Amino acid sequence: MDLMQQARASSTFNPTKLTVIIYDNEATVRARRAAFHRVEDALGLLDNMKLPHIYSGLDREGLYLEGVRRARVITNDMITHGHSHFQWLNERYQICNSSPFGMNFLMFRRTIELQGTVEQRRYWLQEIDQMRINGAYAQTELGHGTFVRGIETTATFDVDTDTFTIHCPTPTSVKYWPGGLGFSCSHAIVAARLITHGKDHGVHMFIVQIRSLEDFAPVHGVELGDLGMKMAYNGTCNGYARFNYLRVPRSSLLAAHAQVARDGTYCQAQAKVGTLPLSKRVYSTMLDTRRNIVRCVAFGLAQAATIAARYSIVREQGRLMFSDAAEEEETAIIKYKSQHYRLLSLIAQSYAILFAAKDFDFRYDQLVREQENDDHARLPFMHALSTGLKAWATTIASAGATEARKMCGGHGFVALSGLPEIEGSVSATATFEGENYVMWQQLVVYLFKQVRASCAGQNVDAEVKDYIGGVRLYLSDGASPPRIQSCDKKTLFDGSTLVLIYKKRSQRALAAAYSSYRDMCNRSSAAEAWNACMMTSLAAGQAFVEYIVLESFMKRTSPSVTRDAPVSQALSHLFSLFALTTITSPTPSFAAGSFVEHGLLTPDELNEIRVHINELLTSLLPNIAALTDAWDFTDSSLCSALGCKDGNVYERLLSWTRQLPANSGRAVEKAWEASEGIEEFFKASRL
Repeated sequence: MDLMQQARASSTFNPTKLTVIIYDNEATVRARRAAFHRVEDALGLLDNMKLPHIYSGLDREGLYLEGVRRARVITNDMITHGHSHFQWLNERYQICNSSPFGMNFLMFRRTIELQGTVEQRRYWLQEIDQMRINGAYAQTELGHGTFVRGIETTATFDVDTDTFTIHCPTPTSVKYWPGGLGFSCSHAIVAARLITHGKDHGVHMFIVQIRSLEDFAPVHGVELGDLGMKMAYNGTCNGYARFNYLRVPRSSLLAAHAQVARDGTYCQAQAKVGTLPLSKRVYSTMLDTRRNIVRCVAFGLAQAATIAARYSIVREQGRLMFSDAAEEEETAIIKYKSQHYRLLSLIAQSYAILFAAKDFDFRYDQLVREQENDDHARLPFMHALSTGLKAWATTIASAGATEARKMCGGHGFVALSGLPEIEGSVSATATFEGENYVMWQQLVVYLFKQVRASCAGQNVDAEVKDYIGGVRLYLSDGASPPRIQSCDKKTLFDGSTLVLIYKKRSQRALAAAYSSYRDMCNRSSAAEAWNACMMTSLAAGQAFVEYIVLESFMKRTSPSVTRDAPVSQALSHLFSLFALTTITSPTPSFAAGSFVEHGLLTPDELNEIRVHINELLTSLLPNIAALTDAWDFTDSSLCSALGCKDGNVYERLLSWTRQLPANSGRAVEKAWEASEGIEEFFKASRL
């Protein structure tokens, strides 16, 4: 039996049962597998010994055209077979803004769905769903990204012509970065400052045609282009658009929440419950996108971990330190404690992100139903939570993808491993829909606001009322609350105890941060105080998110949820490993040592935790193959010579290497014969 077969035979549970949990039900698993097979067959990707076309030396234009080819196949499959399996994740499990058509179903469609009138939705959604148009989401500008209020592009209403004029008045106002904007899209949602009768009403969204549907040339008044090569996502055309007094009809304004009358009168619709200004209600699109980013990076990290796991299982190198010198066989690197500690930590993080995303999806679906009844009361909490989850998940996934690449040594650095592309794709999400350090601050602003309201005897959002009540206890007279008594080993490692420890730690961190900020405000301006206390505040935000994530993870470990005792046990061990390694090796490190600092754990308990981590690693090691197989990645989706399911690393790596265009002989001939090439250099050296 080979090493990969041995690894699978050692599993204590059936990975297919965990696959059903990941994808929610058996019907979805079957439908996804069928869709992937159709797509990979159409793209000619089923032979995993054949070099994937993506590695065939494509230039910028070739990579984009390959992206178009792939996008057409997955989009046609969704339309033909009536499914949405590739709506948020493409055939390589990258978030769909990596596809030239991805933003059409992503932010373009969602914005119209959330902010368009009934008439606008009726017309535009069918155009989108049948791919009669392709849309981009043009919000980010050269000079403004996360800071939406700073957007400079204007949409000025002209009463005489009943039109808006879209204009970029400065170089920094040029729309820059939107996916698909360069070459692929016929239309765009454009974020612009709405101006009527000389008054600026703030940023609103407009549907704007940017290319002709006859010859696809840019319409008059729009300059379009591509940004060039990036670390990843080169199958799409992240682009720029400069609007030069482009006239669009008044109906271009997405008008569910704000309207402009024929005479230029501006008015906003009022929410019946939980009234919020338009600037807050239009967060809905970003909220939807951020939740999907969180889900997507779980799969990205899991892909990197899967490749690293399969490589580690079959890669034999050296012998354990101090082993018998007479032993001749090398050791599979998966057996080294450092290797499977790193690997299992990443696997645990990928599941933690996934389960947090699933819980947020449930909350989001509830919010959507409420907003359909014009009830936006829970939007502030959901927006804040989305910022924190997005910042935490993308930071964890980005660091994890890099770590997975490092775990594969030199082979992981080669493009054929698939890991550089995964690393670049996941790392990009740290700045998608808001730079992470800005996202952390938005979460903390919300939490501070809730603490301030509680201290003033005002209403606190229902979702955090009890939590904030606990924070207030730690603000009272500066009292130091008693430690959680958990010295008993069995009690310490109980799931409910760990969640409680995380909750208390986050409450104390928030109380400390708020107290520091409040005291600083007595000596300086609010802006200066915020900046001075920022790192303490970020630590509080991180602690809050980690508590929420851990709570979500624990829910999924119950046999009543998994409906399978062996799966439940494996997830319980993974939950504990995630909880305990986050204590001993926190990432990000805003709050390193905070569990001891806030009196929740003693040095002796930390030692107990380290011992228990080793025990968990021993229990989980036989399940590494099953925990990664459960994600159900096809060989083609991983696009990795190191990560195919059969474990034939060396045969495939050599086969793909031999097929590289550079090894056909043409490259060396060109290098030899070129002006200032090798031949000329050698001849000059011999003179």
